[in-house]
Amino acid sequence: MKYQQWKIKREHGILKKFEKFLYTIAKIKEIKRIIPWRIHSTSWSSSHTWVSFSYSTSSGLKYKLNTTGTSQECFIVCSPDNSTLVKEQISAIKH
Repeated sequence: MKYQQWKIKREHGILKKFEKFLYTIAKIKEIKRIIPWRIHSTSWSSSHTWVSFSYSTSSGLKYKLNTTGTSQECFIVCSPDNSTLVKEQISAIKH
């Protein structure tokens, strides 16, 4: 079932460790929508959590949210004109 809570679309689950981070970046006015994608298990293990930029898309930016044994893709919808600004603002936020 799909539903949207503020700017965050909740079709798939969200990794618990990144919920606060997603609600924080949702406050960036240039972001129109945040779409967390499926959660995947990974073969590597780390005690760290991190967010990494993947690439720009025609509708915004793609990020990867990583934590111990799991990762999740996250799409940030924004205008192409604002994508660099959004990327800088996301980089400045501690997760």
